[in-house]
Amino acid sequence: MSAVATHTRFRTLMSRFVTGVTVIAVESEGRPSGVAAMTASAVCPVSLSPLLLLFCVRNESSLLPHLKHSEAFSVNVLASGQDAVSRYYGGQPQRGIEGTWDLHAASAPVLDGANATFVCRIANLQQLGDHHVVVGEVVDMHSIDPPAPALVYAAGKYLDVALAH
Repeated sequence: MSAVATHTRFRTLMSRFVTGVTVIAVESEGRPSGVAAMTASAVCPVSLSPLLLLFCVRNESSLLPHLKHSEAFSVNVLASGQDAVSRYYGGQPQRGIEGTWDLHAASAPVLDGANATFVCRIANLQQLGDHHVVVGEVVDMHSIDPPAPALVYAAGKYLDVALAH
């Protein structure tokens, strides 16, 4: 039943964990859209008082330098039908589409059509292994109501899950 712990086996078994899909974004004057962003599935709440969440970003990510120099970032929870946006910011721009961003709704970009957006300021940023762990303090929130079905990811596939309202 047990097997040697390897990078490949770890990734394979972690793919069995069903996750929500988000796009993390910061304003970037150096980009035509004005936004630097990445897809992330490792996002979780940390605290209700104060409101904190966390996500992880690879050390080699093109987003990391933008994040380190930004005042705020957004965590945009994707809705059903936004899998092409996830692919675009997840390193497959040829298989995806760029999101439409509202740069005036908050102190960080807000993705049009996202089920929810959490605007955060960086509370802590720490390198652990080949990633940085980012803890953000939530300073603003946006949502579409009623919520659309959620976009989730498991075993290399996108799926839609209806949300009760």
